[in-house]
Formats: sequence, C-alpha cells, structure tokens
Amino acid sequence: MTNASECTARPQTGQATNPLRTRDFHLLVAGLGISLFANLMLRFAMSMWVLDETGSAAAFASILTASILPTILLSPLGGVVADRTNRRTVMVALDALSAATVLVCAAVFSFTGFNLAAIAMMQVALAVLDAMETPTVQAALPQMFRSHGEDVMRRAMAMVNVVNQTSMLVPAMLGGVLYAMVGVMPMMGVAIAGFGTAAVVECFIRLGAPERGDGGHASALDDLRAAGRFLTHERPSMLHLVLICAALNFLVTGYAEVGFPYMVRTVLGFGSTAYGLAYGLVGASGLLGALAGGRAAKSLAMRRFPTAIAAFSLTILPQAFAMILPMGADLRFAVLTAGTCGTMVAITLANLIAVPAVQLGCPEDMTGKVMSLALSTSMCAQPLGQVTYGWAYSTFPAGMVLAMTFVLTIAMLPPVIRVARRFREAPSATLPQPGHAIDIA
Repeated sequence: MTNASECTARPQTGQATNPLRTRDFHLLVAGLGISLFANLMLRFAMSMWVLDETGSAAAFASILTASILPTILLSPLGGVVADRTNRRTVMVALDALSAATVLVCAAVFSFTGFNLAAIAMMQVALAVLDAMETPTVQAALPQMFRSHGEDVMRRAMAMVNVVNQTSMLVPAMLGGVLYAMVGVMPMMGVAIAGFGTAAVVECFIRLGAPERGDGGHASALDDLRAAGRFLTHERPSMLHLVLICAALNFLVTGYAEVGFPYMVRTVLGFGSTAYGLAYGLVGASGLLGALAGGRAAKSLAMRRFPTAIAAFSLTILPQAFAMILPMGADLRFAVLTAGTCGTMVAITLANLIAVPAVQLGCPEDMTGKVMSLALSTSMCAQPLGQVTYGWAYSTFPAGMVLAMTFVLTIAMLPPVIRVARRFREAPSATLPQPGHAIDIA
C-alpha cells in the first residue's frame, strides 16, 4: 500500500488531454456500477419474493423504511473511515462483505425457505454497508481529480451519474423477466457474483491513503466534531448548500416518488404497463441529464445553480395546471410524464453543480466526513418527504399539492441565490501546488 505522502506528482500519458481517461477512474466507475447493479437486482428480487409469499407490497416497503435509520446513523462513521483509511481498501472490503452477507442469507434460505426476518436483516445490513461506501466513493473522486479543477470533477460526477442511472434502469427492465424465468435464488447468485466482481475490480485501483491533518491521534468523535465546526464556523455557506439540497430531496422524493405513481395509477386510473413506460422515460431522462451535464461541465458553475432550481420549478407548473384545469386523462398523463422527465434533467444538473462544489470546498482530510454528513442530512429528508406527500395527496386534490410544490420551490430561490453568490465570493478550494504530492499512486 502506498501512502499519499510517498507519491510524487508526475505527468501521465494522455492525462493532460483528458484526465478521465485513466485506468484508475475506469476501474472505480466499473466497480461502482457493478456493485449498484447487484444491489438493485437483489432488491428487486427480494421485493418480488416478499410480494409472492405475503401478498403485501407494504411488507417489503416497511423493511426498506426500517433500514433508513441505521443508515442515517452510521453513514457519518463511513465518512470517518474514508478519511482515515485507504479508500480503495474500504470499497473492496465493503463489497466483499456485501457478497458474504448475501451468500450467508442464500444458505439460510436454502434450508429454511422464505424467512421475512432474514430478508429484513439482510436488507438492513446491505443498506448500512452501502451508506458507508457512498461517502468513500464521493471522497475518492476529489482525491483523484482535485488538482484538475471543478470542470473535470463535474465531468467525473456526470460519468458516475450515467453509470448510476444505467445500473438502475437495467434491473428495472430485466428484473421481472429474470425473476419469472429463474426465481429468487439464481438472482441472489447474480448479486453475489456482482458484489464479488466489484471487489476484485476495485483491488486494482491505485489510490493512496488520504493525508490526515491531526497526525492520526484524533478519535472518530473528534473527527465528526471537526467536520461540524468546519461546516458551522469555517464554511457556513457549505452548510446552507447542504440544507438546500436536503430540502430539494424532500420535495423531489415526495412529488416524484410518491406523487407521480399515485397520480398516474390512482387519480388517472392507468395500468402498470402505462406506468412502466412512464417510469422508463423518467429514468432515461436522468441518464440524458447526466450525459448533457458531462458535455456542458464547463458551464455548470455555482452561478448556474439558481437557474437549475428555477428550471425545476418550471417543470412542476404545467403539471399543476394539467391536474387543475379540465382535460382528458391521456393529455394529463402526457403532461405529467413530460414534466417529471424535465424534473429529472433539472435535478441531475443541479446535482452536478452542488456536489463537486462541496467536494472541492473541503480539505483533503475532511471530504469523507463532510460528504457523509451531507448524505445523512439528505436521507433524513427522504422519509419526511414520503410521509408528508403521502398525507398531502390523500387530503388535498393533486393539482393543489403540485401548486404548493411550485410555490415552495420558488420560495427557495432567494436563499439559493445567496448561497451561490457566497460560493463565488469564497476562496477557491485548496489545490495541490506545483511539486506537491498527489494522492494517486
């Protein structure tokens, strides 16, 4: 294992023209995509199995909801580990543990058959491992590309988003067919092979251990306190950006994940085929937004963040009119689908602006902790959005809920503009100076 302090800056062939065409980044993206594919394929298989055995879709939804709390609590620990340990080692270990967890549960199921408690324990364990891996990956990207500036970071984030969207679309499209053909146990085998392959691929990433500013003597609690002081005292504008992103997650989760299927299936009365088509289009629009963001990375500075949020609000307004004004169900369905696709593009672009700004605004030894705190804050907003919008759609007409979402989004614009201005006025993120060590082996 090579420490960052032992690595010297040196030019690499091809890196000057395109820093993303490196072996290490390709391995990182491949490992991330394979791991996510395995996780989502397994989640789909478990949801179908629980539905077949219990006849209740709420049973598996309750399992996923129960896994949120330990994920929120343990995600900051993942950030501490990411800033203390070689991030490649952490990713390899977490994917290997995921493979072992699924393997053990597959052995249990082969002897006991369907066991809801074992499924719940497996999903909670995998959610915790995933929550610890996410800040590690988010800290690895600036470690690789901090010296190349924000444009390269946004292009790297766009490529990661493309892989994420693709890894989510493929299980959604193939999961049902595969489950009907082979059943749950072979799909668990696919997940085990996926996690194992991801761990092997990540073994070959050349990534040094992060530099620590405390000399290695601070405790995990001290690390988290330092991250809290950094957000509240040194860079309060970054804390405000994290809170804005959490508020956006609240709105998008409630309006898109709860409201969109409710309006399509319950209010408009369309079947699963039409909803599946709309769901696929929405997922493809997220992929399109990531591709467009990668090509326009130089334009996605923080000054564009208010524009992205304004665009998000404008995707909601036509949907509100469609649900309030008298018109046919088919036209309403088309407007809802097109508007939600536009939302995915706008939110993806906003994400490509905000996340690199946070990553590059942190010192090297603080990135994992800050990103993990941001993840926990955002995850807290997710169940709140689901519960709030579930209540709102059951209490008020859908058009009124959409109109209120539009108003709330417009109300966010003044603080968004202030935060974007403060980021432009703040000093740039610290980049390695000529001759300074770079953290890639």
